[in-house]
Amino acid sequence: MTTQGEAPSPRKVDKGRRRTPRRSTDLEGSLQGRSRRFVTVVDLSLTGCLVRGDQALDRGAILDLRLELSPRPIEVKVRVASSSVEGESLTTGSPHYLTGLQFLGLPIGAAARLQTFLATERRRRGGAVPPAP
Repeated sequence: MTTQGEAPSPRKVDKGRRRTPRRSTDLEGSLQGRSRRFVTVVDLSLTGCLVRGDQALDRGAILDLRLELSPRPIEVKVRVASSSVEGESLTTGSPHYLTGLQFLGLPIGAAARLQTFLATERRRRGGAVPPAP
């Protein structure tokens, strides 16, 4: 179910597969809850993303994600689906965390911009295009 001005949610796919394909990225972003945390978006889809940051986040937490996507940022509510320490960062002395975020109610305009970005990245790097919402 969607509210007016929100893109419909894609149907879930069985057998543990992702609902929409993800694209590797290296985008700046921030998460806002009680405090602001700066993150790097390392992969992105129409339904969520994976971010790298300096803090572990609680599963189920609802936050605001600001994704620096040219020409202007996209802002969306997200739910923390998972958070774990990035294994490679343990050898550096300052661990980083990988956090899976699920988009909640991505506005239609933002969904269209995100779809365009993902399609452009697919053409640039090769691979499948995520289906339109």
